[in-house]
Amino acid sequence: MTTQSVGLKKFFIIGTLLSCTVLGVSGCSSMTHEQSKEKAVGSMIQETSPADRAAVLTDLMTTTLNLNESQSTQVAALNLDYSNRFNVLMNSTNPKIDKKTEFTRLSAEKESKLKAMLTDSQWQAYEAQKAELLDTYRIM
Repeated sequence: MTTQSVGLKKFFIIGTLLSCTVLGVSGCSSMTHEQSKEKAVGSMIQETSPADRAAVLTDLMTTTLNLNESQSTQVAALNLDYSNRFNVLMNSTNPKIDKKTEFTRLSAEKESKLKAMLTDSQWQAYEAQKAELLDTYRIM
């Protein structure tokens, strides 16, 4: 993926979330802010591939956590792996699967692996910004 396509994907994702926020706040819709946000996140997920979402998240983490080249490569592989896993789970129609439980389990598993890749200060920065990362990109 080229830098330009990653930039365009970021622009699309952020634009989708911002338009959702504006619509939710302006009262143009009967949906609550959270419902509007969920709808926008769902649309963004449907219109991007797991690889695109992983690339955007990796770029953000590389910048935010000041990852070195080796860490960035490792984090990119981790993000892609789990983005694919989450995508499969999200699209599953198996009624025997408790998706919320599985998403929680996969997230914990991913975080455990991520923690091993980061320094203590990077992990603290991740923890401090985790809510924003998860809320904004919710693509892990």
